[in-house]
Amino acid sequence: MKLAKEKGQSTVEYVLLLAVVMFLIGLVMRSPRFQALIGEDAEFFALLKTRMEFSYRFTHTGSRAGAGREDISDPKNHDSFADDGRSRFAGATDPYGGN
Repeated sequence: MKLAKEKGQSTVEYVLLLAVVMFLIGLVMRSPRFQALIGEDAEFFALLKTRMEFSYRFTHTGSRAGAGREDISDPKNHDSFADDGRSRFAGATDPYGGN
């Protein structure tokens, strides 16, 4: 037989359990080890940033010392446009002679 006084007990227990879980998650996330791994200045994100910048700039995956810092204003210096004088882009075989 249920007593009227015990009606909201399970709700209170779930709220307290949620508070404890949130406290533990906050405690772990603020720890120095977690911050070194996934924090704002973590090595993981620095490596990820370097790789993403390289692949965006050179249109292929990989990494190279000093990559992303060369002058690529000339297409022959850009890996995605030309490689040993050959372009990976399709173009006209004859110059356009339109007026």
